[in-house]
Amino acid sequence: MKLIIVFLVSIVSLFAEKQENSNTLVCEVLGEESKRIECTFFTQRMNYDRNITFEWKSPSLSEDNRKRKMILSAYHGSLYDYRYYYGRSPGEWHVCIKSADAKLAETSFVIQEHDDEKEY
Repeated sequence: MKLIIVFLVSIVSLFAEKQENSNTLVCEVLGEESKRIECTFFTQRMNYDRNITFEWKSPSLSEDNRKRKMILSAYHGSLYDYRYYYGRSPGEWHVCIKSADAKLAETSFVIQEHDDEKEY
């Protein structure tokens, strides 16, 4: 009986820890299909609004960096931001999600250089 209780407590604590650290940021370079880069932040749902900031860092041009503040509404578990693909600096981009001064998630992606890039 004690073994079953220890096993159940272990499973519950692992599940609770996984829920606590469930912040994920996924970025997709959609390019020619939709002409944009889309980053989606997934997090645990809360019963209150939260201020979230997307920070985009360019590999070469500081003018291409951007901070965008948004509100993640109560009971919502995701939020996304996008940038247009064309006109962005080629190289490795970094995107970070912050709430107040705490970093919640971050990721990187690469934009390839194209010779035939058009302005949109």
